[in-house]
Amino acid sequence: MKKHITISLDPLVHDLAQKTAKKKRTSLSALIESLLQSANSEMNEHRILQQMIGSGSLRNSVAGTDPLYDSLKSKYLTK
Repeated sequence: MKKHITISLDPLVHDLAQKTAKKKRTSLSALIESLLQSANSEMNEHRILQQMIGSGSLRNSVAGTDPLYDSLKSKYLTK
């Protein structure tokens, strides 16, 4: 169920928002809701990416038995 709220905007921002909504053939409420949902989605994606960073690891392998592993190991782990 939708909830009715009141917001205050600078008149220039309000005019710009109305023009943008009209250009996108939507209501001002739908435009604001879409922008907020998009911002929330981007924040969630950023959190997920931050959680994933560093979560990968190389598997243990005997040297010389896996050419791909040896190549990646020499490229990224040998300095």
